[in-house]
Amino acid sequence: MENNDILEVKIKKSEVSWVVWIVPLLALIVGGWMIYKYYSSMGPLISITFKNSGGLEPKQSYVKFREVKVGVVERIEILKDKEGVIVYARMNKDVEPFLNEHAKFWIVKPQIGLGKVQGLDALMSGAYIQMQSRLGEQERRFFVGLEEPPLDVEPSKGHTYLLKATQSYELEPGAPVYFKQLKVGRVEKVELAEDGKEIDIYIFVKKPYDRFVNASTKFWNLRGIDLSLSGEGLRIDMGSVSQILVGGVEFDTKELFEGEKMAEAFYLYPSKKEALQKKLGYPKERYGEFLMRFDGGTGYLNIEAPVKFEGYKVGYVKDIYSYFDPNSTKIESQVLVSMDLSAFDREGTIKGLQEAVKKGLKARLKSANILTDTLYIDLVFHGSGAKLQKLGTLYTFPTLSYRQNEIVTLVKDILKKIEELPLKETLDSFSDLARTNTKPLKRVLDRTSATLRQIQTLLQKSATQELPQKISQNLTELQKTLQEYGKLAKGYAKESLFGAQLSQTLKDIDEASRSLQKLLIKLDKKPNALIFGE
Repeated sequence: MENNDILEVKIKKSEVSWVVWIVPLLALIVGGWMIYKYYSSMGPLISITFKNSGGLEPKQSYVKFREVKVGVVERIEILKDKEGVIVYARMNKDVEPFLNEHAKFWIVKPQIGLGKVQGLDALMSGAYIQMQSRLGEQERRFFVGLEEPPLDVEPSKGHTYLLKATQSYELEPGAPVYFKQLKVGRVEKVELAEDGKEIDIYIFVKKPYDRFVNASTKFWNLRGIDLSLSGEGLRIDMGSVSQILVGGVEFDTKELFEGEKMAEAFYLYPSKKEALQKKLGYPKERYGEFLMRFDGGTGYLNIEAPVKFEGYKVGYVKDIYSYFDPNSTKIESQVLVSMDLSAFDREGTIKGLQEAVKKGLKARLKSANILTDTLYIDLVFHGSGAKLQKLGTLYTFPTLSYRQNEIVTLVKDILKKIEELPLKETLDSFSDLARTNTKPLKRVLDRTSATLRQIQTLLQKSATQELPQKISQNLTELQKTLQEYGKLAKGYAKESLFGAQLSQTLKDIDEASRSLQKLLIKLDKKPNALIFGE
């Protein structure tokens, strides 16, 4: 083979199969799909501000909505420009329609106390964020968290009602609410009203018991032990041990009055007795405040004393301010009272009471009990009419000058007069008189009795011809009797000591008897006046 005969190398392009790219391409597609799936199902990121973290932990604490976990806390940051923290939570996609203007968030922590056990599920899992919302129109991603659970719970669970009271009665959130001895709700919130004059108590009544709350419903403070004294004796109503320790609120309801709407707020009575007593007016109560001025007598008027009209309680005393007036030398008092306007007006407005005042309605102090000297305010029609004068947020109510109970004064005067009578000396003198003058007195009485019998017999005679003779005989007997009286009276002349004592004693007894007669006349008209006043 010659050197020039070199074999020509043939370069052949190798063919690479496309099959080897299938795996990477599939991996890329699957990875992309997973990334898309992850971010598309992740849901929105929201931020919530709280005063503090409340025990929340990033990546651990969750968000619950309708008892379902719908989000998780991603991170917590401190607000630099103001106090508090901001919590970022990643929410599920399916809860996005509820992230709107109705959404509310608060931190749930375990709380254990008398009458309340809350957030027990947080004992095991730790604190979490509770969400409450409904469908809305304005989408939101930034929220301000609540420090306490909201009062406007879902209507499907029950209703929240506002109670007004003069004091808190030491009620706390979580205290039970009872209806016919059944626990049907709880106290949600207790706070001072905006005007600072009353206490606002919010209670929750769960379904189906909320249908028993209407315009005629009465609420009262449940004290556990209730003592009442009546004509039937002492009555003690004692609740369960939990009611005594925790207290609570109880209510009762009558039939809904036709045409009556639900009250915006209910009055919380101090006791069941006061809540269920007879009422003047309509079930929809609305209280207004009035200022009354009295020139004395308020020393026995207590705060919470009733205001009555024709025997019905229509209000109570809220406060009393008294001072001494050196000009009149009397104690002047300004009494703040709260009265139920519905007692005088069906709509619960001031108009009905204004009309009554124009026709002469006035307030006066009256004795409630002779045994305790306590007073109350009584509304009566007296004299000419007046007007309710506006004084700031109050109305000044016309009053009458204080005049002590006539019966009480009369009884005191009679007792004083009887106490001052020289009864012992008088009885001793009568005793001596009886011992030393038994025979003369007996002779005088016998002659007087005989004379009266003869006169009676004379009047019964029909024969007139014997009249002159009989009259003569009777006059003779009468003359003898008078002579005996004269002899007896000489020993007890007006100038003698016994005569003076006897005369003065008889005058005092006569005066006391007249006072006693006045008392008996009053007691005949009102037998229980000594106990309950006029």
